[in-house]
Amino acid sequence: MTQDYLTTLPHRAVLSITGQDARSFLQRVPTHGPEGVTPDQAMLSALLTPQGKVLADLIIFDDGEGGLLFDLPASEAETLLKRFTLYRLRSDAAIERREDLSVIAASGEGEAELRTVALAASLDPRNPAIGWRAIAPAGGPASDLDAYHAARIKAGAPEMSADFGPAEVFSTDVNHDLMGGIDYKKGCFVGQEVASRMHRKGGVRKRTLRLSTPNPAQPGDPVLAGDLSLGAVSSAASDCALARLRVDRLKDALSEGASLTLRGAPARVIDDLDTL
Repeated sequence: MTQDYLTTLPHRAVLSITGQDARSFLQRVPTHGPEGVTPDQAMLSALLTPQGKVLADLIIFDDGEGGLLFDLPASEAETLLKRFTLYRLRSDAAIERREDLSVIAASGEGEAELRTVALAASLDPRNPAIGWRAIAPAGGPASDLDAYHAARIKAGAPEMSADFGPAEVFSTDVNHDLMGGIDYKKGCFVGQEVASRMHRKGGVRKRTLRLSTPNPAQPGDPVLAGDLSLGAVSSAASDCALARLRVDRLKDALSEGASLTLRGAPARVIDDLDTL
């Protein structure tokens, strides 16, 4: 069961885009949207390199006044501000880093307080089991991240800064396609050629999978099938971890009766490998 929590997410920042073209000028840039975002449901998206690597994961909110609020990695906020400004060209859109706003998240009893302060709120678009996510005035709840990270790990939701850095992974490595973060029918987006080719070919080689772990794991711990390394843990909670693994090797190892180990103890894949 997910622990109740209410926390500011200091590793996330907010950009706002307002103006007549706020929803249209970026339509050919990220992997999903931003057209189609509604006040009731935020949208998962990502910005890719031309080679298909993830520069930033994005959660896009409707600001309630025709504009957009982007929840994105704080480490990339200034870079993305400059990049979005370049894409604007002559569009009627104002782009601003909103240091007066912050990203907050809540589950259980924390949800009621989140709703009282939120300017925009939605169930987490990656998986509703994580809880609610919102944009709110800065200076809100304190940072208490352990329960939040445990919730997203148990829900199988990798996140930049915790599980990967900029330009390190393909979007399918971190399950953006499985979480609704890529719209393969939307038309162009940066990195689409690579992403679409991987989608059409199928057989994705790497995925971020949930592991049940009897012993607490640490990022970087290798996941083994016998002596064969399948990948490593990217983030962990008390009894569950996310690990980016070679799915082809994992399936072969399991079909041959091999057992998985993590930190010298048995580990079990929670996700259904037949769906990958």
